[in-house]
Amino acid sequence: MINRLVDKKAHLMIDKSRSHQALVKNYAAHDYVNHGIKEFVRGDAHVNTTESFGALLERTKQGVFHHLSELHLPRYLDEISFRWNHRIPDKEIIKRGKKKLIYKPMPVIDMLSS
Repeated sequence: MINRLVDKKAHLMIDKSRSHQALVKNYAAHDYVNHGIKEFVRGDAHVNTTESFGALLERTKQGVFHHLSELHLPRYLDEISFRWNHRIPDKEIIKRGKKKLIYKPMPVIDMLSS
């Protein structure tokens, strides 16, 4: 599925896992972190965005959809992607010397008008 949906010019950021090694050969660039040795960030490389999106997907599945059928999976992912891309930066914090943005969901009424 990743090969069908992700642009070949993409710069992937992945966990150094054997399952990802063959995948990255198809893309313009990649960086990785090694969670196996407790490395979570190296320079600009991290997988926090992917993990946050996955958490949103899981929360939506449990709280709204309850079941994601394979037939309609692209529709579910489109809706979740839309919500992700229309979040509102709420506040900025500094954690361990790095700036971090905290987002909040855009109200549904505002989403419908965008």
